Amino acid sequence: MEAALVPVTQANKDVLANVYQFYDYDFSPFTNQDVNSNGQFEVNIDYYWEGDGRWNPFFIMVNGSIAGFLVVLFENMDVDPDPRHVIYDFMILQKYRRAGIGRQAALQAFGMYNAHWAVAQMDNNTPAIYFWRNVIQHFTGGRYTETYKAEWGKYIQTFSTKNNVKKEESCRS
Repeated sequence: MEAALVPVTQANKDVLANVYQFYDYDFSPFTNQDVNSNGQFEVNIDYYWEGDGRWNPFFIMVNGSIAGFLVVLFENMDVDPDPRHVIYDFMILQKYRRAGIGRQAALQAFGMYNAHWAVAQMDNNTPAIYFWRNVIQHFTGGRYTETYKAEWGKYIQTFSTKNNVKKEESCRS
């Protein structure tokens, strides 16, 4: 199976909002989020399309089907001409997990931008911590930094794809 990143347009934002229901469901053990009185998680992604260009949502597609999504945030774009790129949200549907789809999608995202990167995980989300450490280790060949921000309860990995001649090759791995 091969993953492909497809930009989410405003015309497809309702589809993305629907898929966010699964994301919030999967994430609820870590956030303690509950559904509302209509039996849904509160999802508001309208700000992705409010014109500032910082939010870059993508569907992760496999053979024409949605397998998940990821959102790349250009952090501090309003004040920094070279903003740090952040994997803001990332989700693979259960059916596609442990099949390499998440790894492929992450590597494609990293390969799309010549940038400084940050990826964060909640400290109680050990599967995400393991996944991102493994993917980033593979992508960078170990050239990344990890810090723990106790006040946020998050692990953060940082690295750069600036002037990375191996970027294209790494994306195909």
